[in-house]
Amino acid sequence: MNERNKAGKNTTAGNAAQKNNKQKTTAPSHRGDRISSRNRRRAQEARRRRRTKLLIQGVFLGFCVCLLCFSIYQLISIFGGYRSSDKEYEELRQYVREEPVAPEEMATASDSDESDEEEADAPASPILPMSRIDLAALQEINPDAIGWIEIPDTIINYPMVHGEDNLYYLKHTFRKEDSKSGSIFLESKNHVDFDDLHTIIYGHNMKNGSMFAGLKEYSSKSYLTAHPYVYIDLSDGSHCYQIFSCHEASTSDNCYTIGYQHDEVYAAFLESLESASLYDTGVDVGIEDSVITLSTCTKNGTRRFVVHAKKIY
Repeated sequence: MNERNKAGKNTTAGNAAQKNNKQKTTAPSHRGDRISSRNRRRAQEARRRRRTKLLIQGVFLGFCVCLLCFSIYQLISIFGGYRSSDKEYEELRQYVREEPVAPEEMATASDSDESDEEEADAPASPILPMSRIDLAALQEINPDAIGWIEIPDTIINYPMVHGEDNLYYLKHTFRKEDSKSGSIFLESKNHVDFDDLHTIIYGHNMKNGSMFAGLKEYSSKSYLTAHPYVYIDLSDGSHCYQIFSCHEASTSDNCYTIGYQHDEVYAAFLESLESASLYDTGVDVGIEDSVITLSTCTKNGTRRFVVHAKKIY
C-alpha cells in the first residue's frame, strides 16, 4: 500500500514535471514569434517610410526640373525677343540717310550764307532743316510712323510712332510684332507735328540696354556734357532739342501734363522742371520755348526717369 502510493505519487510528480518542462519549452517559442512579428512590422514600416521619402524626393526633384526647364524657356524667349526686336530696328535704320546736324554746324552754315547774301546785297534766306529720313518708306511699313529720334553716340536711334492710346505700342514693335521691347511712341494726346508746347515721348527701359534704357545715364552730368542734344525728324524736316533737366518722377508728376499756352502757368511748369533736375545743366528755358520729355520706367514701378529738352531748331 505504501509502495503503491509512493509509485502513484512518483508518477504524478513525473507528469507534473513533464508538463512544466513542456510549458517551459513552449513559452520561449511564443515570445520569439511575437518578437519576430514585431520586427517584421518594423521592417515593413521602415520600407514604407523609405518609399514615401523617395516618392516625395522624386516629386520635388521633378518639380525642380520642370521649374528649371520653364525658367530656361523663359530666358530663351526673352533673349530671343530681344534679338528679334534689335534686328528689326537695326534693319529700319537703313531709312536714315544722313547724320544729324549739330546746332553749332547749323549756326556756322547760316552765318556763312548770310555773309554771302550781304555781299550780293540781297536779303538772307533761312537755312531749312535737312530731312534725314525716308519717312514715306517708314509709313509704308507702318502708317502710324511719325518720324525718328536719335541721340548721337548712344543706342537711342529709333523710329517713332503715334497710336490711338498709350498701351498698344508698349508691347508691339514698329512692325506691330508682339514684343516686350515695344516701340518709341508719342503721347497719344499730343499732336504728331510737335506743335504742342510740351510733347511727351515714351520708351521702355530694357535690360539689354535697348530702347530708352540709356536715359538713366543722364543721372551723371558728365554724360549730359557728352550727349547734350536730342534730334527729332518729322515730316517737316529735322529738329534739334537741347537737354535742360534730368530727374526721377512719379507717374502722377506734373511733367506728364500737356496742353499749355504761352502764359504764367507754362512758365511755372518750366520752372518746376528746372528745379527738379538732379544737377544744374547750365541751360536756360523760357516761356517761348517748346519742350519735349523723354520718359522711361525704373526698377521702382511707381517711378520714371525723365529727360527734358528745349527746341533749338
